[in-house]
Amino acid sequence: MLENILRNQCGLDPARPVLAGISGGPDSLCLLGVLHAAGYPVIVAHFNHQLRPEADLEAASVAKRTQTLGLPFVTDSIDVRAYAEEHRLSLEESARTLRCRFLFAAARQLGAQAVAVGHTADDQAETVLMHFLRGAGLTGLKGMEYRTLLPTFDTEIPLIRPLLSLWRADTTSYCREHSLQPHFDASNADQIYFRNRLRHALLPELEKYNPRFKEALVRTAQALQGDYSVLQEVLEAAWKELVVASGDGWAAFDQPKLARLSPALRRNLIRRAAELLRPDSRDFGFEALERAAIFVESSAGKQVDFVNGLYLFTESGKVYLATYEADLPSVQWPQVSDRLPVVGDRCELGNGWILSVENVVLEASRPVLGPDNWTAWLDADLAASSLTVRPRRARDVFSPLGMGKQTIKLREFYINVKIPRRARAQWPLVCIGEKIAWVPGFRIAHPFRVTEETKRVLHLKIKKLPEA
Repeated sequence: MLENILRNQCGLDPARPVLAGISGGPDSLCLLGVLHAAGYPVIVAHFNHQLRPEADLEAASVAKRTQTLGLPFVTDSIDVRAYAEEHRLSLEESARTLRCRFLFAAARQLGAQAVAVGHTADDQAETVLMHFLRGAGLTGLKGMEYRTLLPTFDTEIPLIRPLLSLWRADTTSYCREHSLQPHFDASNADQIYFRNRLRHALLPELEKYNPRFKEALVRTAQALQGDYSVLQEVLEAAWKELVVASGDGWAAFDQPKLARLSPALRRNLIRRAAELLRPDSRDFGFEALERAAIFVESSAGKQVDFVNGLYLFTESGKVYLATYEADLPSVQWPQVSDRLPVVGDRCELGNGWILSVENVVLEASRPVLGPDNWTAWLDADLAASSLTVRPRRARDVFSPLGMGKQTIKLREFYINVKIPRRARAQWPLVCIGEKIAWVPGFRIAHPFRVTEETKRVLHLKIKKLPEA
């Protein structure tokens, strides 16, 4: 059965090496024996956490066992406690991070096809219960899988768990039958750790109600893994349809389509984006995801914190999830950082946009303002001062076409016409003297409009130059 698991569930190639994380306990020694007996080229890897007095003895024992089998051996030793204090992490999280970092780096360096660890059915039951108590969703309740990727450590080399169908008693029996002398980690009995309290206190209590409670947890995980696979297929199809753009530190969804989905599918799409943006984080709780799903429905032009240094905002029919440090694209808009004079018939703006100017003498026919908001017609005789282009100022006011002599704060105009928040500070304003004559993309100023008395017009056009 285990050979079938190695080939099918774990997806191993018998001809390629496997790096096995061996601690010296019964589970890992059983893993080493199973892989070696099945004929896989095994590289033994041991990580010394320096947390217990007997740690060096265990490392020496693993090295000796490896030498007996004639297998290659790699090891590393780091003071996990010091690392945890320096980075303000728990011992458990620090140990996992440093151990995985070592294992995957060694696997990459030595050309291993996978990293194998000795998790058993007991570990699976504990993991599912632990996630349930912490309020996890399907992703947590499905437990561990035979083969999975951990993008934080490597995007290509998988982590495999060949012993998930065996119980801890099975690995102990294996060691006894093969005359192996495993080391038992005394810290596994220390109930200061959450998993140990669950293992030694809660599970025995629950087994009073159902003697086969751990088996029920494992069956639940197996069933939910099937449901999870179906969800991933639906999620992948929705992802391809709804993610309209992405980049380093951000992803953008089609807001109308995302809002029409069920809240559950919305939550899962946002979770997937968050995991891609923060692969080192595993804490995307239901409450944060639910807030994000609600935000999608009715938050045009708004911004809200999400979790783990991520935030959501809506803009131009899109919902963005981004890290605060992300350099979001702005090439879709013209932008200026300072006052620019219009020399001759053109002015180069930022982001590859230009303003062109044409002075036209009106004849019988008059220009008609069309649907292109990037084109404007102004009365040239009213433009006594030279044309300039500049970004907004703190006290700018504007008199939009149709408002007569009334003015509005430019800040309010930007909000009313829904100029994206991050584009407002450097949105170009075409000015005649100190007065705003045109907000490109939206409206000209009423005082500079073309009237029946107009003889000459300024034909202005802003466009993006084609990319080279």
